[in-house]
Amino acid sequence: MIFQLTAALLLSVCLNQVTSYEVTDWELDKADLICAAKLNVMKEELYSVIDINLKIINPDDDFVKKYTKCWMFEQGMIDGAGNLNLGVYKTWYTTFGYEYLRKDNEEKYKIEDRGIGFDKAVVDCQTQLGVALNIKDKEPYFFNCIISSIGAL
Repeated sequence: MIFQLTAALLLSVCLNQVTSYEVTDWELDKADLICAAKLNVMKEELYSVIDINLKIINPDDDFVKKYTKCWMFEQGMIDGAGNLNLGVYKTWYTTFGYEYLRKDNEEKYKIEDRGIGFDKAVVDCQTQLGVALNIKDKEPYFFNCIISSIGAL
């Protein structure tokens, strides 16, 4: 049954991406699909986790916490203990973060400036949340803090 649901989810996502470019707030990626299978949810539930500004809705919700932790782990942004991999996170932030928020114009938002923005956002978010490199149990809040720095541009 789980295999059939996972296969249906994967097929649905692939067909949607191939047959049309549907305007959505964000696109599912490999980590989303892995976490959907691990948490036994359908893509519609994943879409309900993030708002149009890519911020996590209800960061205190148990499902949202599990999903965010899984997604960040599968992306390589954190390890199993919740320690940040800033290099991986920075790459995601400077590319996909800007793309998802429709701020991927490299003339207006230069790649070098994005990296500097990420470094500043990390320090600001660590201070705001009272964390260093370990964000265990604060993954949704850290993500929201980091993504808000792009949204503020």
